[in-house]
Amino acid sequence: MKKEEKNKNGNPIFGALGTASTMGLHMVSGPIVGSALGYLCDTYLFGSWPYGSSIGFVLGVIAGFRNVHADAKLLQKRQEEMDNYDK
Repeated sequence: MKKEEKNKNGNPIFGALGTASTMGLHMVSGPIVGSALGYLCDTYLFGSWPYGSSIGFVLGVIAGFRNVHADAKLLQKRQEEMDNYDK
């Protein structure tokens, strides 16, 4: 990262902190949204109460972990860019 790019985009540490702070939100929002969609499917479409909500919850947890993994890769890439900038 060039010095002009750093000054134009601001401090890169704040971008990394923003990404890190959303990782916890992904772990919470994924299961909540998955459970809510499963509940809606149970209530309005199929009428099979515990199964849709359970499947939605599991899929929400998987989606949350997937999003955290993607954010971790992004943080790692930003850290490597900051390390290369310092050299």
